[in-house]
Amino acid sequence: MTMYPLLHRLAEMEPGNEPMLSVYLDMRPHTTGGRPALRDGVLMMGDRLREIEKTFGPRGRDLDSFRVDVAHIEEYLRHEFPVSAQGLAIFACAARGLFETVEAGVPFEHQVVIGPVPDLFQLARLADDQETAVVGVVNFHTIRLFVMRTGFLREIEGTGDTSVHYRKTMLGGLNQKRYQRHVENHRAEFAREAAAELERVVEREGAARVILAGNETALPPLLDALSPRVSELVHGQIVRVDVRAPRDAVAREIEPILAQAEAEDGLSLADQLVAAVRSGGLGVDGLERTRAALEHGQVDVLLLDEDAPLGDTNRNELIRLAAGTGADVEVVRGHAVLSELGGVGALLRYQHDAPTPAAV
Repeated sequence: MTMYPLLHRLAEMEPGNEPMLSVYLDMRPHTTGGRPALRDGVLMMGDRLREIEKTFGPRGRDLDSFRVDVAHIEEYLRHEFPVSAQGLAIFACAARGLFETVEAGVPFEHQVVIGPVPDLFQLARLADDQETAVVGVVNFHTIRLFVMRTGFLREIEGTGDTSVHYRKTMLGGLNQKRYQRHVENHRAEFAREAAAELERVVEREGAARVILAGNETALPPLLDALSPRVSELVHGQIVRVDVRAPRDAVAREIEPILAQAEAEDGLSLADQLVAAVRSGGLGVDGLERTRAALEHGQVDVLLLDEDAPLGDTNRNELIRLAAGTGADVEVVRGHAVLSELGGVGALLRYQHDAPTPAAV
């Protein structure tokens, strides 16, 4: 599932009086004890739901709606939750016809809250950290294509058979020079075919990044055959992975590369923000300036320090405003200057003539 449409849809929900559940769980199984399939997330959620139920009183529409949500969640966990998922987010409000689930290949931090609107921070962080990536594992005659989304790596069926085979025994009495030219022509033909297939998958999946892995000698012809648009998406680090490696092995090699790339993107955007604030350009810092820019629809990218002391209400409001106006949300880790600026800021699409409030 692409996260941004769901994030936008939830952000557009107006605050209401009906109880709206936001659940984020670490769903990794226990690795010890006699019940290896037991998941701490489910136990924690059960405790929290019982605590929340006590706050409604003995009867009423809110309690009825909440109990329907709890029953729906239990039914989903029994029959629909994929056991391979390590993280689960649920947004539920029976009174408003809402029940959305997000299964992730990475764990969330445990959180079960109820309020007038969905809590969106962890969903926004997942959308930021887990942008769709296409992974190509290549040798001279085979390309395997994978899509990484929300922490899951799935292989595109059939791409492992994209092959152009050639053997010396097929070439009869060709001399060495003609044989080498024949080989090079086949490699160039395969590179064009592989590049075309890679580009089709990138377009279809809406990928924001491409990671190439495999034989280092086989990759340059593929890179040369890519269009400029897709070439710009290719991460600079080439990963050594055997084209016959199992999917889990490919995932282990790729995951840290993607995490590093995302962290570098966040730090780079924070650097751009600092430069824009210093020059009086297209950037604002601080909670009030950023909120005002979001309300005016100026913001291109909202930047949030992961540990910014904004409080859940302010942070959620900023994310809702950003998602509702089409702004990207970037969660930044370890940028000292952004932290000194209050942990929040925004890169702008344009300046607004009216003065914005002073930073706090």
